[in-house]
Amino acid sequence: MNTYSKQLHTFTENGETINAIVYGGLVKPDEAEANCIIKDIGGDKRYLLTISNDGWMSDNLAELETRLFEWMQRQGYEYDSQN
Repeated sequence: MNTYSKQLHTFTENGETINAIVYGGLVKPDEAEANCIIKDIGGDKRYLLTISNDGWMSDNLAELETRLFEWMQRQGYEYDSQN
């Protein structure tokens, strides 16, 4: 199955540490919002996906990934990984 690669990355913006999962490759290592990311917002497995002005918070990463991948496909991102 085609999919998007993912990697963990820590961004620092305005003195704030942002832990995130980056999808489709790291575009700008110093700018979280320049990448396709889902933020890890705590050690309790809570995640935040923000697309444009919409945001979704969940403890179900797969649910957020599905939403992100659908958006990435609509935006023309190419698959870069295979499961």
